[in-house]
Amino acid sequence: MASIALAAGMLDARLKKAPALNYARLAAEGDRLVITANVLDSALKLSLPAATETIGQVALRSEQLAALAASFPPDAKITIDDDGPMASMRCGRSRFRLPTLPINVLPSTPTIKDETGRVTLGRSKLAALLSKPAFAVPSDQARFNLHGLFLHDTAEGLTAVAADGHRLARVVAPGISGLSHDRRLIVPKQAIKILLKLLGGKDIEPVTLRRSTALLEAKSLGFSFVSKLIDADFPAYERLVPAPSDNWVTVNGAALTRALVRIAAAMPDEGHLQLVGLTWAAPEQSLRLCIARAPDVADDPIEAGVNGQGRLAVQIKHLSQLLAELEAERVRIDAGTRANSGILITDPDDPSITIVQMPCFWGAEVADAA
Repeated sequence: MASIALAAGMLDARLKKAPALNYARLAAEGDRLVITANVLDSALKLSLPAATETIGQVALRSEQLAALAASFPPDAKITIDDDGPMASMRCGRSRFRLPTLPINVLPSTPTIKDETGRVTLGRSKLAALLSKPAFAVPSDQARFNLHGLFLHDTAEGLTAVAADGHRLARVVAPGISGLSHDRRLIVPKQAIKILLKLLGGKDIEPVTLRRSTALLEAKSLGFSFVSKLIDADFPAYERLVPAPSDNWVTVNGAALTRALVRIAAAMPDEGHLQLVGLTWAAPEQSLRLCIARAPDVADDPIEAGVNGQGRLAVQIKHLSQLLAELEAERVRIDAGTRANSGILITDPDDPSITIVQMPCFWGAEVADAA
């Protein structure tokens, strides 16, 4: 029943007035029930084991079907019979009559015809590739070419990139290539959310990604998902990733997270950006945290490995969020060699992920636009 709910979750509020897009196609095929939801920009096909009495298909309202199915126990047996303009849904002694839609009015499912790239990788590896950088996909659509996850081949492997103007996240699946050599494989944010739900299972079967100039397909044993791509080129993000420098600090991720909570609690003014000041200078082996706009209010040193020196100001909410997404035991913060360049944040134990956080101005000259 979770599969039916997932299909219903594809619905976009903007599509409510298009009846055909609110219906899912249920087809009995041998010992499988195939559920297809199609909202034009993307389409999901799920294949579930089922006992079939008669081969056939029916179109039912996705949300209505999902709401009913979710109310029954997970192991409940549900029977669906097509009676023409209405369908019968039975579970135990409960019986419901649901409106149907003619199959021929449903939109055709998008399919990849001219394949330009293909890779196959494990489900958990793909889930990590898509989920780790997703926090940096912007919420607004002002810059539509950034409102998704960029996938492309690099010398290191299949690479996923997201950027919102404040931070950039890049994750690499080493040794995997053959999907894309251009800058146009940008998967919309909504499609990434659906893919991550599909990849949340505990099984380990591989997933094949295929693409054309306009579509991306993810296919595994139990599902097939196709999404339109964002029709744009992803910016040349590479120039924003600074090279490692000699000015860095390595700190325990959990300890830094707790220190950020303490600094946030000591903030004297709720009306301004909550900026944390980060300073270090060898040979002292500690990272000192303060309130950037009021450094005398708090001084919170934590144990760290230090090389060179650094003085940075960062929004607490941004640093806290990326630490939560990184989930690293150790975090390396690299101040770079140029003032106001991006801050390079990495996991010393996992070279596959790189985060660039843009710094803010320190002190009274802080602007809300920073």
